[in-house]
Amino acid sequence: MSTHRMGSGDGGVHDPHSTVSRSETDVVFERIAAQVVDFGFVFVLAFVFILVFFRPTSGLVSGTGIFLGAFVNFGYNFGLEATWNGRTVGKWLLGIRAVDESGRSMSAAQALLRSIPALFSFGWLSYLVALATMASTDRRQRLFDTVAGTTVVSDASRRNRPRAAG
Repeated sequence: MSTHRMGSGDGGVHDPHSTVSRSETDVVFERIAAQVVDFGFVFVLAFVFILVFFRPTSGLVSGTGIFLGAFVNFGYNFGLEATWNGRTVGKWLLGIRAVDESGRSMSAAQALLRSIPALFSFGWLSYLVALATMASTDRRQRLFDTVAGTTVVSDASRRNRPRAAG
């Protein structure tokens, strides 16, 4: 079982309270697929939101649409992860969820912190940064996962596992 908080190999910080193993975070492809599913949901939600609140008759929709799309993306990720035990629709379909570094359900504040990139994730560069940081951390964490103290695990690996006392 991994006891590193951040970083890979022996460069990480020792965390004696960690119960999340590296194998439980081996869900990179599931995370990518969940992101694609979630993007589809966010796209539809943003499109409907714009049609309902802004009559698409002017150039206002293009600039405003991108701005509003970012906030819909943020609200979708934060709202679902904060209220649905670390899951979005994509994570639920792929059998993964976000948890704190000890393996417990994350707090709303942690969901808020890890959702900040959703405000800026409409470009390929943000996904490249996310993949690079996932490759460089022991628990495959994105930059804002490390800031929030969260990681993404296989939901099946957490299901029937006894909780540590404390």
